[in-house]
Amino acid sequence: MAKKKSLLHRLVAPIGHPIKQYFVDRRAEVMQRKDFAQFVCFLQRTKGKKRIFYLGVTAHCNLGDLAQHYCICRWLDKYCNDYEIGKSESDTVVNPRLGFVEMLKRNYTPDDVILFQSGYTTQDLGGNHELMHRLIADNIPDAKVLMMPQTIFFKEEKNRARTAQSYNGCRNMLFLARDMISYGQAKQMFPNLKVLAYPDIVTSLIGSFDYDNQRDKIFLCRRDDGEKFYPETDLIKLREQLQLIAPVVMGDTQSKASIQNIRANLQQYIENEIEKYSTFKVTITDRYHGTIFSLCAGTPVVIIKSNDHKVVTGADWFKGVYDGYVYVAEDLDDAYHIAEEICNDMSLSHKMSPYFEQNYYGQALRKLFDQTFLATHNS
Repeated sequence: MAKKKSLLHRLVAPIGHPIKQYFVDRRAEVMQRKDFAQFVCFLQRTKGKKRIFYLGVTAHCNLGDLAQHYCICRWLDKYCNDYEIGKSESDTVVNPRLGFVEMLKRNYTPDDVILFQSGYTTQDLGGNHELMHRLIADNIPDAKVLMMPQTIFFKEEKNRARTAQSYNGCRNMLFLARDMISYGQAKQMFPNLKVLAYPDIVTSLIGSFDYDNQRDKIFLCRRDDGEKFYPETDLIKLREQLQLIAPVVMGDTQSKASIQNIRANLQQYIENEIEKYSTFKVTITDRYHGTIFSLCAGTPVVIIKSNDHKVVTGADWFKGVYDGYVYVAEDLDDAYHIAEEICNDMSLSHKMSPYFEQNYYGQALRKLFDQTFLATHNS
């Protein structure tokens, strides 16, 4: 019976896969056309008004990326309510059949600002955000552009050079780099631009929550993609060691819910995810937003390596701010010993200050926004 099923699979697969891909592509095209239609309506409705075009909004189910989207929307709603806000996905922007970039170019005015989604998007590892950035920079070089905090990584120097040439031509871009390695690279790549080191926007949620949940477990939050450094067998071994201290929950920041459902209930999903971390004594993670979610919940976090600099160097923002809550492990043995010490530490208050909201986001980012873009407009 198993052999018959295997034979049937081999016969059907060459036919089934292209058919399945056709329907996936067709559905994506329908969604992009709907997104584009909303963009056209936004242009018509807001003619003559100040606008922020928020491009590259999160379209997948990673709660770390969705938390960035949530925080950007939250900041725009509260601190940029003198602007009309339009939101579009990167797939819509880069689809040549729709003509999004050409239409934006025709309708863009000096009062408008383009805001790009933050994250690991100035890179050549995949996705189309970097292409989106270049299409806008190349076609609307005079645009005022706020590049929300980015991680930079290029495997190929030719791709780095292409990005540098494109962005440098967009002289009214404010480029925010979310770690010091990315900041150093941005300063070299973009000599024509204003470049600042700036923390991830999800840090603006730290200090917003206060939980009294019982903390009786350990959370091992690990990724399952190309950025993963430690093999799963090593992480399972670590889990077995940690079980001697407290029960261990293994998980990730990836949601199994649909993107449509998450978007419709975004605040609820983000706050529920953060509250989950408040039930743990300690989090061990190679996820950048696993680190930040843990701090939002007042839970100490031990950072383990990923395959790039993003997670480890991102921890530098917390030095001198949340001492006693953030540790970078040299290896998994070190992670175990740090976690053991944290679990035995009864002095932690689990109360966090809103340092990043007060010093980098909130009114602070609006002030930077005005200094950068109103000065450009008036010059």
